[in-house]
Amino acid sequence: MTSLATGSRIRRVVVHARGALVTRTVMLPPVLPSEPCELVVPGVTTLSEPSSFRALATGGREVVSVAARLVLPEGPAKAGSARERVRALEAERDALGEERRHLTGRRNLLAGLSFDLGMDRRLRQGNPRARIEDALATSRLAQEELVALDTRLAEIGASLERVHRAIEAAQLAEAQASTEERAGSSRPSLACHVRLGAGQGAIEALEIEYVVLAARWWPTYKAWLTKNATRVRLELDALVAQDSGEDWKDAELSLSTADLVHDARLPELPSLRFGRAQPPAKRGYRPPPPGLDAMFEAYDAAMVRLVRPAPAPLGKPAAPRPPAQPAAPPPPPMAAPQSLGAPPPPPGYGPPMPSAPMPARSAPPPFKKAAKPAPEMAAVQSRASAMRDDGGGGGDEFALEGKAGGAHDEPAPPPPSLEPDDSWLEFDALVLAPADEKQRRGRLGKAESDTSRREASRAKERIEALPNPARTQDPLASRGRFDHRYDAEGRADVPSNGRPHRVHVKAGEGPSSAQFRAVPRESSEVYREARIENPLGAPLCAGPVDVFLEGALVTAAEIAAVDRGGYVQVGLGVEDRVRIARNARVEESSAGLLGGSTVVDHHVTVDLTSSLGVPIQVEILERIPVTDDKDVTVKLTSAEPEPEVYDQSIVGAPVRGGRRFRVEVPAGGKSKITYAYRIKLPAKSEIVGGNRRE
Repeated sequence: MTSLATGSRIRRVVVHARGALVTRTVMLPPVLPSEPCELVVPGVTTLSEPSSFRALATGGREVVSVAARLVLPEGPAKAGSARERVRALEAERDALGEERRHLTGRRNLLAGLSFDLGMDRRLRQGNPRARIEDALATSRLAQEELVALDTRLAEIGASLERVHRAIEAAQLAEAQASTEERAGSSRPSLACHVRLGAGQGAIEALEIEYVVLAARWWPTYKAWLTKNATRVRLELDALVAQDSGEDWKDAELSLSTADLVHDARLPELPSLRFGRAQPPAKRGYRPPPPGLDAMFEAYDAAMVRLVRPAPAPLGKPAAPRPPAQPAAPPPPPMAAPQSLGAPPPPPGYGPPMPSAPMPARSAPPPFKKAAKPAPEMAAVQSRASAMRDDGGGGGDEFALEGKAGGAHDEPAPPPPSLEPDDSWLEFDALVLAPADEKQRRGRLGKAESDTSRREASRAKERIEALPNPARTQDPLASRGRFDHRYDAEGRADVPSNGRPHRVHVKAGEGPSSAQFRAVPRESSEVYREARIENPLGAPLCAGPVDVFLEGALVTAAEIAAVDRGGYVQVGLGVEDRVRIARNARVEESSAGLLGGSTVVDHHVTVDLTSSLGVPIQVEILERIPVTDDKDVTVKLTSAEPEPEVYDQSIVGAPVRGGRRFRVEVPAGGKSKITYAYRIKLPAKSEIVGGNRRE
């Protein structure tokens, strides 16, 4: 079959809440043979899932099979330019540090020198002037050397400071560099083998898809408001992080809140019937057929016949066995019960083991120490010792003979009859156990993970352990009941360095309205808010939003999840051009027959003054007292304008007795609201803190 090597590039990536689906466009050769052929697409990251590869061909040829194979580099691995820069700077730092330690020790040695003039005439005669001149000259020489050492140490200190700053910059550049700049060349990779069927038609396009698990994203927003907050441009951006081992360059990017792998099977509801047995539930796992070990009887017999007589030790001729006397059969395993019809063990091996069945997963019983080996077994043991001393190939033969029926063979415990979970449904990761493993032969098992699989698992853990960027929320936790996919406008570059990178997704313009809200009982300030209708035509996930008014950043807020057609309400800060003042008057009097009750009337007035050039509507939040005492009554006696009940549940802090007033304030004008409420309580009672609470 003809094999053709082709190139490819990443064209589209769909990033899910966890993981990503990568699509590569294959660069087809000009002419394809009409007979079946195989296209080899190299350069795929080893951190991809090998069982997720699939191909889609458009044209007159059919895709027969798709497989991914590991390709090892021919030459030695070479680090990337970014990594080499860090290594060179670290080597320079180590060299400077070693030189500084050497010069520091030398300087300390010179600084500790002392000069003996030797002026004691009883011990040594000499010219005092010459001795003093020599001492001064030596001292000057030492001082000059100390000055030179101090100068060099100062230069080394400055160089070390420069190298440290350069290392920090190089490490930052390496963390933000592409995969080629960090990992370099000559790295292991995967090659996708796409087998095409026979045909005369040409292929218009060929794409391969595969899954990488080390990827995730977070949503973030920007709201650009006009001067009067009547129009808004809402932008959706995404912080995308991936550590897949390959850079996504100039790729079409899509973001999805859905799971990459989701079990879409419809659950079956079993019926409940009395007196009738229910059939067992269907399982994806099928146990091995009965009599599986019988399939290997011929193999075991062939392996026993392969055992050849062991050669005699060197220096002693091998004595031929008498032809009339057959070789003694090997003794059965010590743990074999006598009830199975096995021949009894040779003399000297102690009493037979009890025939009680052994429990599953338990250790085999200890062997009894033989008092004296049988003659036949002694000969076998001597031959085995000779083969071990000789170092020939007889050791393997003796091992085969022992496996066939040696005296020290342990019974193979039965394989566990446990049903695997859904992870065993990944058939590409299952292998058939070899026939020489008696405990597992004929059964499927999971293949041992290689280096690339372990690295892929570590990359996935690194991405999962990333903390959420400032004020962002994981879409996996805030996506709600329904999933949505956002297709980015244009193309994006996302390097494989495990760090979040901002990517513009989409933007939309729509109407908005300015709202003013005040709580005069708590604060004498009026706050401005913007009510933004969702202009993107898609639901919005929870996340941070930066609010800009006339191009200037006003505030940074957070929004909750918003459906398609909903609205977002964000604060714009205090509006200084609108003033508010609250005044309250309290009157206390007696009521009822013979003054048996006390009545406390509260009259509240709220005045508003606006210097804006447009009329506005202000929402004023007030609160009247509430009581659970049946002897105390609270009643709203008058209000202008008429308020509505407000429970504040929209902000997650419900209150009782809330009232919301909506008042129109003309441009550069004034408005006010008035309301009154009455508290009636027994004459001999008093409100804690005083009746006149306003």
